[in-house]
Amino acid sequence: MKIGAKNENGEIQHLEVSSLIITLSNGETIEITDENKSRPIDVPEGVIVWGGKMPEEGATLDKLKNTTRGLGVYPLASNMVHIFPYSFRK
Repeated sequence: MKIGAKNENGEIQHLEVSSLIITLSNGETIEITDENKSRPIDVPEGVIVWGGKMPEEGATLDKLKNTTRGLGVYPLASNMVHIFPYSFRK
């Protein structure tokens, strides 16, 4: 997956990555990964967005609870959504 990261001056640095982890100011994360290669032919190309981080294969239940979150999607306009990780806290 090719990404471009723009700095405050508007300069773009291009990178080839397998995933992109965004850490929000509250410490929560969202991970964006390449799509599943076995997607049906009628589904357009895209990315997979994970609340927290993508689950690791073979991870314990405790580790999954600590690294994964629910994912909220709030439409703001026809070409914009607000995506946020959330978890139900006691």
